[in-house]
Formats: sequence, C-alpha cells, structure tokens
Amino acid sequence: GGEIMKNAPRILFVGIFLFGLFAFPILTLLKPQDQVSAYEQRALASIPTISKQKVWDGTYFNEWETALSDHIVLRDTMLKLHTRLSLLLEKPVVNDLVIEKEKLLDFYGYSYWNLDYLSNEAKTVAQSYKKLNDIVTSYGGYFIYVGVPQQSTYFSEYYPKYMDSRQWHTTAIRTEFSAAMEEAGVPFLNMTELYKKEGNPDEYYFNTDHHYTYAGAYESYKAIVERINTETGWQIPKMEKKDLIWKQLLNPFLGSSNRKLYALHPTEDKIEIAYPKEEIPFSRTDNGVPTSAQIYSLPENDKTMVDYTVYMGGDIGETIIETSRPSLRKALIVGDSFTNPLETLLWMSFDETRSLDYRHYSEKNLLDYIKEYQPDVVITVRDESVYLSQEGNGAIS
Repeated sequence: GGEIMKNAPRILFVGIFLFGLFAFPILTLLKPQDQVSAYEQRALASIPTISKQKVWDGTYFNEWETALSDHIVLRDTMLKLHTRLSLLLEKPVVNDLVIEKEKLLDFYGYSYWNLDYLSNEAKTVAQSYKKLNDIVTSYGGYFIYVGVPQQSTYFSEYYPKYMDSRQWHTTAIRTEFSAAMEEAGVPFLNMTELYKKEGNPDEYYFNTDHHYTYAGAYESYKAIVERINTETGWQIPKMEKKDLIWKQLLNPFLGSSNRKLYALHPTEDKIEIAYPKEEIPFSRTDNGVPTSAQIYSLPENDKTMVDYTVYMGGDIGETIIETSRPSLRKALIVGDSFTNPLETLLWMSFDETRSLDYRHYSEKNLLDYIKEYQPDVVITVRDESVYLSQEGNGAIS
C-alpha cells in the first residue's frame, strides 16, 4: 500500500498523459471542423481519404498528421497563448513578423544572394506589358502600370540594425523593372519614388497591415489622373481633397499583420473613407450580378472589428461601376487588393469603371478582355513584391 501511495503522483501524471494522448485526437475528430483559419488566412487541411497507394507511400499518415495538427482541440487558444507569451518576452520576431515599437513588419531572415538574374526577368515581364500597351494604344487608349511599395519597404528604416529589411533585394527589383519598362516604352508610375519625394509620411501606410492607408491610396489616385492627363491631353476630372467628405471609422482595425498575432498587438490604426460632396449616382455589378450601389462594406456599429475588406467589400473577380456620364471616359483597373481603396476613388473620375482581379476571375484573359471592351484607360496596379511575377494579375494572356 505504501509503495502505491509513494508512486501516486507518478501514476497520476502517467494517467493524465495517457488520457491526453488518446482524448485529444478523439475530441479533435468529434468537434466541428473549421474549413478556414481566419487568423492565418489559409484553408485548413481536410480529413484524408484512404487509398492503397497513399498507405503504401506513407502520404496517408502524413496527411493525418497535418489534419490533426490543423484541427486539434484548443488549437487557436494554444497558438494565441504562445503568441502572447512571445510578445510578453519581447522577442524581436514573432510569427514571422518583426515587432518594432508600434510597427509590424514582414520578417525576411538574414540572408543575401546574387541578383544578376533580375535583369533578364524584368525584360521578359516588360515585353509582355509592351504587347498589352501596343493593343491599348492601337485603338487610341492609354495604359499605365502603377507600382506601389510594400509596407515593409515604406518603413524600412524601422528595422533594427542587425536585421535584414530586404531593401537590397526590392531596390534591385524596382531599378531593373523600371529600366526595362522604360526601354520597352511602357508608361510606369513609380509610387515608391513619389512617396519618397514627399518624405514617406507616416499616415500613408498602416502600422499593422501591409497595404497603404486611404491617404496613401488617395496620393496614388491623384498621381494616376495627373499622369494620364499630362500624357494624353485629356481632361479627366480629378477629385481634390476639398471635393470629398472624409470620414474615419471608430471601429478597431484588424490589419493583415496583426491578424498573424491574433490581434494581440495594440494599435491606433483606423480605416478612413471618403465620399464625393456632390453626389454621383451609380450602379454596381459584381461578377455579372447587379448589387447594391455601395463602394464600402461598412460595419453595423462602431464596436465591430473591421479590416481592409471595407474597401469595395474586398477582392472580387469583376466589378463594374456605371455612372451614366457619357461625356467621361471608361477605365479598367487590374490588380490585387491594393486596387480596392483606389477603386473607391477612381470611379468618380470616369463614366464607367471596371476592375478585374485574376485571382478570382477566369472568364477571359486580359488581352482578350481589353480587345473586346476597349477601355480608354487601362491601369495595372502591382506591389513591388510581384513586379516580376507572371501569375494571377501578372498574367497578360
């Protein structure tokens, strides 16, 4: 009896351990399976299907391991606790983010490599844009490629001295791409340079999200319209700041970077929006379906957490905004989420504004779409991390 009493703590520990070992997988299988992780912004692994081949080559068991780790009971709670602990310990890098006072920046490691390959890649991409530019100019239209910095480039001086900000890489990409576009005769608007000339104002980019703010998007909008008018002699109307009603949402903002920290990083970031003072009636169609005439997806109250999808309701394959003002020109905007706040401004300057996001649109390739629709203005918006990519919105034909 005494022997059992002496070993009771050990027996209890083994019992709890064995219970946990079997209970966790069982509870994991019994709980409702989430399809998507909101914080990690990715699809979670699904329960694997069995096949002779998968059992034979071992992939079946690997898939189970992934599925169990993706759906394990209390997974989010454990990840959140780990994140909170790392933040409390003031680790310089948490969940692949550099925590630098109030700013959250992408972590790039500490490595350098040879960049000689960039020149040829830039020339290849520039040639496909030359093809696009030739089509647009052939019917009297104007094409412009708008290049915007990522937040980690914009705030590169905030990286600690001992850590890589990846500027050696992004600067080389920008330089090579800019030169290749010039050589190919394709209009390129380098917003990184324009923002720099203004002294990279803090309010142009979020602290806790990789996009520009509404103020930053407005500067791009202004620069786009000015460049088009200068190059073409057209008089596309430009909304000045005084022509707009500006409004800041009081709601807490969940930035794309803070999402990776389970919204545990305190921030003053807020979403800003603007409307024309003189109302412009319009209609809107998303993916061929008429929808309500809204350019913002607004929360029901001031307490709800909001994110970048406030602008245009997030990424949509094809959106068409019509204002029934035939004296104005037609525009087509192509790009990732950086286009969303721009769209809420650009539509005011055109009779009809279309936007395409090829991550969600697949009906026609870009060259065919342009040939069919023949917009007066075609605007491609890309951030520097994808200048050399020919996937998604970088695919021309």
